[in-house]
Amino acid sequence: MSVPRSREVASCRAVLWVVLLLLGGVTLSAAGEGSSSGIPELIARLDDELFTVRQGADQKLLELGKPALPALLEATRSNSPEKRVRAAKLIRRIRARIIRGEFEQMGKLADADLKVEHAMWAVALFLDPELEKKAVTGALDKMAVAVREKLGEEAEPKDRPPARAMAALVSVLKDQYGLVGDTMTYQDPDNSSVHRVIARRKGLPILLSEIAVAVSRRLELPVVGLGIPGRYMIKYDGRMAPDGAPKKDIIINPFEGWRETSVRELIMTVPGFDAGKHLLEFPARLTILRIMRNMENHATVKGQQELVSTILDCYPLVAGPNVPLFR
Repeated sequence: MSVPRSREVASCRAVLWVVLLLLGGVTLSAAGEGSSSGIPELIARLDDELFTVRQGADQKLLELGKPALPALLEATRSNSPEKRVRAAKLIRRIRARIIRGEFEQMGKLADADLKVEHAMWAVALFLDPELEKKAVTGALDKMAVAVREKLGEEAEPKDRPPARAMAALVSVLKDQYGLVGDTMTYQDPDNSSVHRVIARRKGLPILLSEIAVAVSRRLELPVVGLGIPGRYMIKYDGRMAPDGAPKKDIIINPFEGWRETSVRELIMTVPGFDAGKHLLEFPARLTILRIMRNMENHATVKGQQELVSTILDCYPLVAGPNVPLFR
């Protein structure tokens, strides 16, 4: 019994495509993961009549990762339903890999090398996976420029009297940028995304505080985050004050109107407050985990189970031995 010519050709095409995949796709493997070479051809094969060809293109695009995203986004607007569906699924998988990779990298770093600012961007990817880091760093850069302008050009911010430096910082973040504590929708996961906090101008204590810390770092101001029970605040570390200035901490509560508070007030109003413990800079890893835990908890309240699962998947990657403390 003879095999129809069309089936014979189709079978040959399938075999040839599988062979090319096994060999690494010549062009694609030579170009490397970071190259966009061959992507249009792979996109075109997403709705090929042969399943093996479609699956092969799927796998290659997944391996290419981030460089394939622009073409895949374009493919989600294709007239082909098969191509649209496959492109959308690939986008989700690639973005999930990118996010997971960020937390894997953080998990490999020593505590001293962890950067909370970078982690805030990584956490923001849970809600906005397409968010570029420069969107966050650019906004923080502008805030720092505004603080510098308010202080004037006569001296560097770090050389200013602590009270004056903190007044300028608070004025810019509170008055110019309108950042406030979100008391109305406190349990919104948006409040744990630095990108959305800046856009909405409201957020949780820890996000407001770490935005202030990130801005201060650009100005070399010794402002650190404080893991105070039930709240998160900042302080100007008086030990690092310039020569001739009072060596006294200035504690600010961003969530409650960016007002200055005192050790005495904290002792009187915060259950479990320990000045010897809670006035020390909160460790970066624990700060990151606290931000993640907040978003996870609030996603649970909102019934966003997929978001909860995604966060929990990344949680142990960065936490290490501290995981039991935050689960």
